Amino acid sequence: MSDDEEKTEITVNVEVNNDSTKTMLVAAVVIVVGVGIALSLFGGGDGGLFGDDGAGGIGGNCGDGEDNDGGGKADRDDPDCYHEPEVWKGYDADRSETNGSNDPPQGRP
Repeated sequence: MSDDEEKTEITVNVEVNNDSTKTMLVAAVVIVVGVGIALSLFGGGDGGLFGDDGAGGIGGNCGDGEDNDGGGKADRDDPDCYHEPEVWKGYDADRSETNGSNDPPQGRP
């Protein structure tokens, strides 16, 4: 090749659109955070903030024979398991033991 010959030059420019990458990253973070918030509010093993509050329904543990609230009494000896705990009336195995500080030392009278 002589200096007089023309040379053909091919240039390839590759542009990465950082805006779309950032958008995808932000979307992924929002999804992960959203799932975390949803699990903490509505469930995730312990009923979450809006889960079973001892009023019965899904997640009740009053029929398992365990002292689930750590108050010293389980199930029929725990006031959390009654609709009317002041008078020990209305035992319900579907309720949840949630308040360990209200377990009387002697259990149900």
